[in-house]
Amino acid sequence: MMKPQPNISTEKPLSAAQISPALFRQLLIVAILGFSSIWGIDAYSGIIAVFDAFSYPLCIGAFILIYILSFSRLNQQSLHYLAYLVVAGYLISCSIWHHLPDNGLFSNSAQWLGLNYVIVYLFLDVKKAAPATAIVFVATIVGHYIALIQNHTVNAAFAVTLNMAIAHVIYIFLLWTVIKLRVTSDQIAARANTLENYAYVDLLTRVLNRRGIEKVFNELNLDSTEQQKNYAILIIDIDHFKQVNDLNGHLVGDKVLNRIAGKLSRTIHPNDILGRWGGEEFIILTLNRTPQQVMALAEKLRTAVSNLVVDDISNITISIGIGYSYEATSKEAVFKIADDHLYTAKNSGRNTIRADNF
Repeated sequence: MMKPQPNISTEKPLSAAQISPALFRQLLIVAILGFSSIWGIDAYSGIIAVFDAFSYPLCIGAFILIYILSFSRLNQQSLHYLAYLVVAGYLISCSIWHHLPDNGLFSNSAQWLGLNYVIVYLFLDVKKAAPATAIVFVATIVGHYIALIQNHTVNAAFAVTLNMAIAHVIYIFLLWTVIKLRVTSDQIAARANTLENYAYVDLLTRVLNRRGIEKVFNELNLDSTEQQKNYAILIIDIDHFKQVNDLNGHLVGDKVLNRIAGKLSRTIHPNDILGRWGGEEFIILTLNRTPQQVMALAEKLRTAVSNLVVDDISNITISIGIGYSYEATSKEAVFKIADDHLYTAKNSGRNTIRADNF
């Protein structure tokens, strides 16, 4: 288990940043297979239009090229734009072409136009999707009106494009509503995660507080009889810390606490758990170490702190008490053993370590 850290959510709701290169390549493969299948079906059935006979291989080639470029160092966002341009360009131009006079062959292009608004929010960043949506909407409506008016009356062409515009506005509105709901939901979740993290983190030292330590201990299920854990608890107390506060003030005392917490955090293993138990006491949980390794860690911690100098304050020392999981049957009992050993260390001249048989 990795050392817990404040986990402030940075999730970006429904943005292109969420599409990993691997997922993007999978989408490109789907596009290649989809266009190839439709091309094959239309060609085999003899209903393929001149426009599609030209545009299908062009789109497939473009997707293959983008797929190859996705393995390069090119900006992924630019590739997303390019892929979207291929899809949107094909759907709009194909539908417009089939609405021109004498081109009214079999075509399902118009019913796929709504995909342009779905894909824009899939491939592009939300903030950039809005202008892209507006451009696609205008190109779709104006292009179809120009195509229709060549073979229909102004009123008929206007009626058809107006119906199309209303339908597309509804598509955009419903999709944007879903986006807003997603954004709001993610923002609420992010705020809840932030508040929860603050509840488990000591704001002064930025390590776990007492509540956070207890939470991690419970999550590790240290008292499990099915999976017996090998661990040690180190309780660390800053020697004569009251004198530091009395002689130098609480602001300096807070700085000493913060510096010591940083030193402890940098000295322990990434898998170890560090927290501030309260006042000038810290606690470390270390897993799967032999007693010799635990003692070596404790000595390393003691030496590291003794070398600290904070605002001309030197001779900062700590006392450490250690309890091992083999000494008791519960984490509370192990903690009590470590606490008793700390008491012995404090009464033995301080700046020392006490543990079983030591």
